[in-house]
Amino acid sequence: MALVQIPTKSLDPAVIGPARFTIFAYSVKFVCGQQKADCCGCTPVRPGRYSTEINIHNAGEKQTPVLKRVIPLVLAGTVIGREPNVKTPATLERLLLPAHTATMDDCCRILEMTLGAPPSGPTPLTIGILEILSLEELSVTAVYTASHGSDCTPSMDVQQVTSRVIVI
Repeated sequence: MALVQIPTKSLDPAVIGPARFTIFAYSVKFVCGQQKADCCGCTPVRPGRYSTEINIHNAGEKQTPVLKRVIPLVLAGTVIGREPNVKTPATLERLLLPAHTATMDDCCRILEMTLGAPPSGPTPLTIGILEILSLEELSVTAVYTASHGSDCTPSMDVQQVTSRVIVI
């Protein structure tokens, strides 16, 4: 990147370098869909039904651009990201999140972002990472629900996702 010299009143040039940005990055695990008991013996999770709902809250005083990227590791029941394989983001979505507002991405929205359309019925297991990038710090929370066995008694866990700061 080239540096720019700008003359000042003292006739000494001022050197301005490239702009530096702080980006807040959040990596949120999602687990969606159903893992059947009659599947192969090499499944990433136990048989059951899984759901994830991710909340993104801009508690700040100004609107912020947000980028979201879905990185699927298991897609519609097929493991595609098992080591030594790695996966790149399947999609990129942009939005402007106004001050003091929130939005959510649940399993239906994640599958719509990944496949191009919302699911039309029960879905096979889909697991991956939703990466969220913002110029302002956000509050990101993930809600995980799972049910197993014949009685389908659900369990729920709520996790606050911390940001990783990237300076470029």
